[in-house]
Amino acid sequence: MEHDPLATSQLTDQDRRLLDRLIAGDEAAAAEIDQRFGQELRLFCRRMLGDAAGAEDIVQDVFCTCCKVGPESLPTRSVRAWLYQIARRRCIDVRRRQNRTGGDAAAAVRRVQPGFDNAIDPLTTPAGKALKRDRAAKLLALLDDLDDDLRTVVVMRYFQNLPRDEIAEAVGLTLAGTKARLSKAMDLLRDKLTQLDDSGT
Repeated sequence: MEHDPLATSQLTDQDRRLLDRLIAGDEAAAAEIDQRFGQELRLFCRRMLGDAAGAEDIVQDVFCTCCKVGPESLPTRSVRAWLYQIARRRCIDVRRRQNRTGGDAAAAVRRVQPGFDNAIDPLTTPAGKALKRDRAAKLLALLDDLDDDLRTVVVMRYFQNLPRDEIAEAVGLTLAGTKARLSKAMDLLRDKLTQLDDSGT
């Protein structure tokens, strides 16, 4: 029988009280949620969109949405996964709108941040650093080519370092389904990156 990650990630009493305060309009509760999760959500949204201003807008929208939900809509499990679930939906909506209107071709390049290229290749010479930046930009461009479901799990796992069970909860999959989706995404990225490297582009 498959392990259900949703059964293990229960909402703590402290988080339940925090959410109750939030829907009651307590501004300190909203500030606490922003302090605990705001930065990582902004980074997640930026990595999904390639746009810091757009990411900030989405995170603000996520927090506004949280303040407006009724008690029946509050999570029964992880607050973090619930926030990621809302942010993920908003990012996908924005990306779909961008795709319909032509999008922003430079978005992947803007997402290359200091430190990410170290995860690709540990070269430290100036030429090596340039190669790493180029390879990181290619990888992020390839990430943009993945469908929203595959891109989301890759960003959550490898950019946000979320545990697989929280990813499963945020995207509504079982743990096995999440692992399969991650594996498929990584296989696609690896194949496409190898093709790019072989073609010299």
